[in-house]
Amino acid sequence: MKRTLWITLAVLAVSLALCLAGGRLLNGTVDAAGQLRSAAVLAAEEGDGDRARELLLRLAELWRDRGELMEMLASHDALHEVTVGILEAQICLECDDHDDFLRTMAVMGEALNHLSDEQAFRLANLS
Repeated sequence: MKRTLWITLAVLAVSLALCLAGGRLLNGTVDAAGQLRSAAVLAAEEGDGDRARELLLRLAELWRDRGELMEMLASHDALHEVTVGILEAQICLECDDHDDFLRTMAVMGEALNHLSDEQAFRLANLS
């Protein structure tokens, strides 16, 4: 009986640790992406297109590098929405379409917020 209890507690502890580590990875990635997105918008508004392109490239690399781990933690559709936003924003910058760039970045910001809210540790998210 004691052995079963200890094994159950150990499995519970490991499961909880994995859940917390996954949540931390997801939130860290979303926060870093949000910061890069905001910095790219500020650079574009200041007229520094090269800096905005560089920041979008860093954002795309971050999203690609952590993509496989993120696929295990969040829905594919939510992740895909951010990926499409990054690509659209890069195209808008290349075409010097400032209004569409800002619109795309706003939509991407909402997608990042939705992803963060969807994966938050709350009672409503347990179902």
